[in-house]
Amino acid sequence: MAEAPELSAILLGYRSGTALVPLAERLHASLERSGHSFELVLVANYDEGSEDPTPEVAAGLAERHAGTRVVASPKRGGMGWDLRSGLDAAIGDVLVVIDGDGQYDPDDVVRAFQVLRESGAQVVTGRRTSRGDGLLRRVVTIAYNLTFLLLFPRRAVWDVNGKPKALTRAAYQRLDLVSDDWFLDAELLLEARRVGHTVRQLPVAYSTGSRASFVKPGAILEFARHMVRYRLTGRV
Repeated sequence: MAEAPELSAILLGYRSGTALVPLAERLHASLERSGHSFELVLVANYDEGSEDPTPEVAAGLAERHAGTRVVASPKRGGMGWDLRSGLDAAIGDVLVVIDGDGQYDPDDVVRAFQVLRESGAQVVTGRRTSRGDGLLRRVVTIAYNLTFLLLFPRRAVWDVNGKPKALTRAAYQRLDLVSDDWFLDAELLLEARRVGHTVRQLPVAYSTGSRASFVKPGAILEFARHMVRYRLTGRV
């Protein structure tokens, strides 16, 4: 693109396959209705040697919808690596990330962008006000967020892993993000607070999505390890 658009919407589509199509099309339509200049970045990184059709599905979407680009490389990390690869590829003045499994309304991307612009904040993060989680996941989520608040009382927000996450390009360039895994959501907010960015929260509805979560029980220990290390050293 000759000029940077106002908004880069980054859709994380790991192993979404054809389920990426309706979500990406809804998001593209929402971006068009907003009246803002935009690009849609489809992150379709894949496991080398797999038969994941997502890169081809994303390429087809890019051919059909103007302003759509694809990031598709062999995986060298987890969700955090995907998210960082999308942020690095985006060229807009404001960067907004959303998951590709249908958990959030695509219109929330534009809402996050508008809240960021209107509030003057550098970062906006979704806070899930309605959830379809089972009892176990709700207990784990509450315990995780309470632990986060206890360890980082001046930096944490409730619902650390909520999306969409929106930030200005200038704000992103000041962050030193290194996480390759699920802790990236938390690291982004911790780094934003560390450098003095203003963080606002956006109430969003949430469902369990169109597929099973990739977050496994081992991720709980992973989160705990990262939290303790960051609390002690300031690094992941």
